[in-house]
Amino acid sequence: MLRESLADDLRADELAPGFVRPAWTDYCFANVPDTVRSLFGATARRPLPDDALGAVDGRDIEHVVCVWVDGFGWNHLRRVRDDHPFLDELCERATVTPLTSTYPSETAAAVSTFHTATQPVEHGVLGWFAHEERLGGNLTTLPFEDLDGEPLDAVLDDLDPSALIDERPIYGTFPADSYIVAPDGQGDSVFSRQTAAGTTAVDFSYVAQGAYRVRERLEAAEEPTFVHLYVPDVDTLSHRSGVDHPETDAQLAAVCGALRRELVERLDPDVAERTAFLLTADHGEVDATPEARIGLDDLDLGPHLRHDASGDPIPAQGGPRNLQFHAREGHEDRLVAELERGLAPLDPLVLTAEEIEGAELFGDREPSDRFERRRPDVLAVPREGFAWYDDGHLSNVGMHGGMHEEEMLVPFAVATVSDLQG
Repeated sequence: MLRESLADDLRADELAPGFVRPAWTDYCFANVPDTVRSLFGATARRPLPDDALGAVDGRDIEHVVCVWVDGFGWNHLRRVRDDHPFLDELCERATVTPLTSTYPSETAAAVSTFHTATQPVEHGVLGWFAHEERLGGNLTTLPFEDLDGEPLDAVLDDLDPSALIDERPIYGTFPADSYIVAPDGQGDSVFSRQTAAGTTAVDFSYVAQGAYRVRERLEAAEEPTFVHLYVPDVDTLSHRSGVDHPETDAQLAAVCGALRRELVERLDPDVAERTAFLLTADHGEVDATPEARIGLDDLDLGPHLRHDASGDPIPAQGGPRNLQFHAREGHEDRLVAELERGLAPLDPLVLTAEEIEGAELFGDREPSDRFERRRPDVLAVPREGFAWYDDGHLSNVGMHGGMHEEEMLVPFAVATVSDLQG
């Protein structure tokens, strides 16, 4: 069952026309990890409302599988469900609730939220790009690399990952063995070791192998078990080719086929009866035409940017649809004016620090010290397209990170695997 009327309500809650506000208090991706806790009977600060659990609510659940299809938005699901039998069955047999993404609608922020059950205002990971002096200045967050692509543990003698994020992982806070099934090497990255302590990493090379390895863990389980399957390929191809490109749809078909065959149809029926199946996403995607991609190097931003410890202007942080700036003292108004001028073709929403705080954009909880260090003085969120430096990002078609409904609304599907088996 697709809960279309709730999606209409979430769309209607806008910070400005066309900019969907995160629903922190209820129907938000940020509340999925506490929902996992609640399914295992553990104390949860803010799970999703009970109606999001559908027929699973009150069932005798022993195992939970959470499939995270990166970049698979609510509107994307609605457009293609009839083309993929697994999605059509999911919409018929599961409860499929729309959620908003976090802000920003970026994977780095969402992964940090999922692993720690905290909001960006708490964990402080505000996008793919960040500036942290204790980690050498400018970096990419999930890869834990500098802007030249060098791993931080190779360029820093005393790497301290807690300088980026230092929240307690959720694993170990509920009574279950936990596994993260992810592409080769991701489970043993610096970021994963920092945020997902308490899990066992399981690698895969192909999505069918990943789905098989989820089933393998469930059927071998002697204790309650949580398995998180992370699937990045739909997002990867949406960036490269566009969210509606046939190549992206072909990859989605491979994902759906693997889940249907290896996880749903082949799971032992006795295990399936006791296993809750969740499918969700961190964000959707917005496609951009070449005319709606702007190089930040073409704007006169430098005179208005704060300088780092080396005396260099701090470049934009966050990401191409989540443009965060640290303003030079006394230059905030001039920075706003230059962004409104230079990004005018993208029709951006430009916010000051006071407006960001008033909107509770990064979360509705107490800000952490890490957030305060990275809090932008000025934020530009394009309505259309995106902007970044000439480092390869401008060749992308699909992008996310902002507040368009295409990127802000995501599905949360839930059923027992036995219900999906029919």
